[in-house]
Amino acid sequence: MKQPKLSDLKVDTKGTKAIRKLMTRSKKVKITINVDEDLLQELRRMAESMGTPYQTLLNKVLKDAVLSKIEDGSRLDRLEREVERLKKKLAA
Repeated sequence: MKQPKLSDLKVDTKGTKAIRKLMTRSKKVKITINVDEDLLQELRRMAESMGTPYQTLLNKVLKDAVLSKIEDGSRLDRLEREVERLKKKLAA
């Protein structure tokens, strides 16, 4: 494959500004946690195979788990409300 000449490359300032804007919105907080050693090793292996830092993968796994729990909770709330509604309907 032919290598491009540096003089032919153009800087995408608009794209760079958009990426920087997204990065400023993303508020990351440094914390210290204790995790099992085998879990951390597996997480690092997974991250390496994906080509991403393990902290980024850990953040995604935690986010997915939390959002899933929230979604499950809201589903359960809806089901409980529906059961109560049906109980009232049957009692009437």
